[in-house]
Amino acid sequence: MDVFNLRYMKRMRFSLRSVGAWPGHVFKDPPTSKLAAISRYGYTSFLFTICCIGMVAQAMYLVNNKGILPFIDLGQSCLTLLLCFVYIQRTALPIQTAYQELVKEFALKFHLIYYKNATDFTAKIYNKINKICEIAAIVEHAQLYLVTFMFNAAPLYINYRAGMLSSDRPVNATFDHSVYYALPVDQNNGFWFTLICVYNWYVSYNLGCVFTCQDLQICVFVFHIWGHLTILEHNLNYFPRPRIHVGSKTEPLRYSNEENVEVATELKEIIKYYIMIKQFITKTSDTFSVTLCVYLGFHLVSDCILLLECSTLEIDALVKYGFLTVALHELLIQLSVVFELISSKGDGLADAVYGLPWECMDNGNRRTVLILLQIVQQSLSLKACGMVPVGVQTMLAILKASFSYFLMLRTFANL
Repeated sequence: MDVFNLRYMKRMRFSLRSVGAWPGHVFKDPPTSKLAAISRYGYTSFLFTICCIGMVAQAMYLVNNKGILPFIDLGQSCLTLLLCFVYIQRTALPIQTAYQELVKEFALKFHLIYYKNATDFTAKIYNKINKICEIAAIVEHAQLYLVTFMFNAAPLYINYRAGMLSSDRPVNATFDHSVYYALPVDQNNGFWFTLICVYNWYVSYNLGCVFTCQDLQICVFVFHIWGHLTILEHNLNYFPRPRIHVGSKTEPLRYSNEENVEVATELKEIIKYYIMIKQFITKTSDTFSVTLCVYLGFHLVSDCILLLECSTLEIDALVKYGFLTVALHELLIQLSVVFELISSKGDGLADAVYGLPWECMDNGNRRTVLILLQIVQQSLSLKACGMVPVGVQTMLAILKASFSYFLMLRTFANL
């Protein structure tokens, strides 16, 4: 069964393709055309360009209305500007060679589909990981469509309630937008309002897709890393002990010479398997290092802004930002808990290695076990910018800091 026939892989690939974030060309023969780069990255470059233009227009709107808009209303433009900043960084990710090679290695080598027939236990873990990834894909896509709809439908409802969508619009009233720009056109004109509204729906989908589906991609990688570590831990826990010979009533205290040769081979395979997992974790950490750093920094600032927007308890604010607030907090919590799986599983490997029947081995195999014990004691956590480990503790620190900033901003807003 091909890895791309799995339902969650189909969903993830389709969504990432729709925003130019899937490196499909790495799975095909290299084209000889001189326009190959344009066909690969043309749509990605287009999205990058329009997002940069949108950021400039939003920044100009903030500058032009700095002393006009209320303190809390400025949060909406600040939030969308931050979202675009993260979007730009993530849009550039598929162009990087390291990302392309990581996706290729995962799909063609590391995926558990290539290990499911090894033993009954690997087949069990493969099925378990498939179910987890399928659920994660459904949840992420549901968030994508729901948040995109609510974020853009709320301004339409506000405009409809204010009579802005009728033929007889109120005098001196202005349209409400999901994202505000400084444009050289009359945004209260019906034609330009429609054009901006359609553009915002399009950009919101692209931005939400990059957020949720790249998070889903990282989670799928982590789930399979966890699956491999679980298989490795099982192999260590059920390492063969000295065989009881026919007619013997007691278990031998040492491996025979023939068994020591088999033990040496088994230990070699375990070390090779662990090094393969370790290398993939290192590549994943290096590839998404900057992405995770920008992502955590975004949450540190945006979470307090969203809490500030929702703290007004107005229906319009809750409809517009309620789902977005819940979704972004859920993404942070989900990603942090998923990353914690690797750290917790890695900590248990040292106990599993020490539990090997090393006392029954010869001196050569004992030295191999000692080397393996030293290797598995190294941390397996993925780090942002190679410094900050991504996990539950980092998540809690971000949530506490965001809530503290929210309280401070809320106090200033009430002055």
